Amino acid sequence: MQEIPPNFNPNRILAIVLGLVGLVGVLLYLLRSRLKACLNRLDLFLISPEAPKTAALWSLFLVSFAALYIEIMMVRWIGTEVRIFAYFQNLALIACFLGFGLGCYSSDKRKSLLPSLGAMIALLVLVQAPVSLWRLFLLGLSNLLSLSPDAALWGHIYQLGTETKILLFVASIVAVAAFLILLVLVMMPLGQLVGYLLDRAPNPINSYSVNLLGSVAGFAAMSFLWLAPEYWFGLGFLSLLVVRRPSRRFAVATLAVLASSIVWLHFTRTPTLRTCWSPYQKLEVQSLGDRQYSIDVNNTGYMSIANMEPEFLARHPEIAQEYRYRSAYDVPFRFAQSCDQVLIVGAGAGNDAAGALRNGAGTVDAVEIDPAIFYLGANLHPDQPYASPKVRRVLNDARAYLRRTKERYDMIIFGLLDSHTEFSSYSNLRVDNYVYTEESFREAKRLLKPGGILVVKFEVRAPWTWMGERFYKMLSGLFGRPPIILYAPYLGELTSATVFITSNDAGLWTRAAQPPLATIITKNPPPFSPQAAGDVAITTDDWPYMYNRSRNVPRTYLTVSLVLLVMAVLLVRRVVEPRRASMWLFFSLGAGFLLLETQLVSRLALYFGTTWLVNCVALTALLLVLVLANVFVARVRPNHLAIYYTLLLAGLAGNYFFPWSQLPYAARAVGILLSLAYAFPVFCAGVIFAEIFRRCERKANAFGANIVGAVAGGLAQNASFVIGVKALLLVAALFYASATVCALLQRQGAGQARALVAPAAEL
Repeated sequence: MQEIPPNFNPNRILAIVLGLVGLVGVLLYLLRSRLKACLNRLDLFLISPEAPKTAALWSLFLVSFAALYIEIMMVRWIGTEVRIFAYFQNLALIACFLGFGLGCYSSDKRKSLLPSLGAMIALLVLVQAPVSLWRLFLLGLSNLLSLSPDAALWGHIYQLGTETKILLFVASIVAVAAFLILLVLVMMPLGQLVGYLLDRAPNPINSYSVNLLGSVAGFAAMSFLWLAPEYWFGLGFLSLLVVRRPSRRFAVATLAVLASSIVWLHFTRTPTLRTCWSPYQKLEVQSLGDRQYSIDVNNTGYMSIANMEPEFLARHPEIAQEYRYRSAYDVPFRFAQSCDQVLIVGAGAGNDAAGALRNGAGTVDAVEIDPAIFYLGANLHPDQPYASPKVRRVLNDARAYLRRTKERYDMIIFGLLDSHTEFSSYSNLRVDNYVYTEESFREAKRLLKPGGILVVKFEVRAPWTWMGERFYKMLSGLFGRPPIILYAPYLGELTSATVFITSNDAGLWTRAAQPPLATIITKNPPPFSPQAAGDVAITTDDWPYMYNRSRNVPRTYLTVSLVLLVMAVLLVRRVVEPRRASMWLFFSLGAGFLLLETQLVSRLALYFGTTWLVNCVALTALLLVLVLANVFVARVRPNHLAIYYTLLLAGLAGNYFFPWSQLPYAARAVGILLSLAYAFPVFCAGVIFAEIFRRCERKANAFGANIVGAVAGGLAQNASFVIGVKALLLVAALFYASATVCALLQRQGAGQARALVAPAAEL
């Protein structure tokens, strides 16, 4: 990993760069009219200025496909290359929503795809710029935006002077704002086209259904595309060719941009032995010699593949003599009475499985969520643990496996699962958040045989030592006595970790009090004080934020959210009509639905797992429920919406208060029941929106207000850091209650002003 040079003083460079950025910003603002005229002339040269002559459903399907595909593509790509967006994928998605909504508002203006092309090119150049200091800056963005270590984002706390910190903080805000603005610009032209086609649709319900189906197709295309970004951008640029009327010049220009982008992406990539894009993240493999490898995720260190073959140990006696009592992959077995059956969750590339076999395990169930990591381990690990008949590979989410398995184990090992990405851009949860909760450890405890031990390994380091205190407090409360804690340092390429060991059997502590185990514990103290664990918050399935210190919005999240909020206010203030009740009606519906969508994805992940497939199925099913609601509205034409508002609010309240975790059924059965329970308010929300949308006259503005409302709902999602995930249902209910009030006000004022939404006969 790149480091800041020891004698490097960035203050002067930062001041000059910030000054130049400010100067460029002022010039762009002063010359905006000329720039717009130049853009119009270029657009006239490349493509006819006419919008599509027909609101054909096929055109709407193609535009909707392109919009959703490019949206998900940009969020996924920027999350793999700019590290801060790996943790804030939901905020990048909100920026895309903002651009799409602004585009809908401006659907009556000149339409050009050049801003999309230009913004995508600018992002490619900025993100992939082969400048070492710039890339180091991008790696440190998450830390530079945090004023205190209240959330673990797996970076470094740089020892810098006050002036340097202030300048870097300002530079970080400018950089994040630039990325967000470019994401907005990518989506605006596509929003324009969707708004234009919806406004001119003879049958708004059919058109809205086609829009949803196009979105389903776009989401599916990106979700199953596990190739390199060259292919992602290739399909993205090609999709822009088909959403407007044919133009040879525009086609040539787009293909030229596509070819240049592929070359740029290929030649600016860091040379590696192998690079894989899994459904979750980018994985880069570097050879360390001796058939050992390091694996980086999203441009930062993640895991290693260590060689522990007899030939290697013969050449490295210092490792051969120490690993049984110092390695995090071996020392836990010294505390076990038996290792006939071993479960490893977060098995990674095979170091844990190799360690289990090395220490005499009879059978090993190795659970890993990422298929690409399994693939790398099976092909590269010199010990070949995944080729052993004793090892059973399980491709699944760790929490889902703990819920469903009927096996009992002598050892359950929580490997170094620490995630570097969110499992869905529609949620603020990381892939492993539900693994490190009190309920998860309780399920692991249930799977232990009499005398079995639970081993939790985690990288606890300053300034995030409170994470170790959290594990200590949780395991102490769950097992009735403090866990055994020791620190296993790096040994060759065997990764270091703080190791927590506990059991239902009191004999573990008896053995640990005697040599040689007592000596191991004494010589390897943990990097934190267990006595300080009293104040740290416990993680639960309702508040699963393992990487947050306490129940507040982490400063990095808050900073990026504020940047996005200020940007949203500045961009929408001239297009929204705050005095119209209809605007607030669609705004509230959009905010409420985004929170309902977030809640659905998060809760289903708890029962089915935080896998990419669960995310795809959940979001696809949600969109199809909306299509079903559209079909219902087209056939029934509900004139009285009061019953649907009532059922929607009742459904939200019912899902909040119902004790799903206490149902005496298997996890999959509870998940299916939960899906049906959430489908009901989604259907009611879909009926309300579709019917009001059918009645309104200015459909593009209504759609824009709805999308801008989704931006507000996405920002409101940060409340879950304070009140928990489940309480977002109550926040969604507040937005829908607000929509009910707005509908009443709209009906009362329908005869006095022309509104966005056609007056309803009865609410």
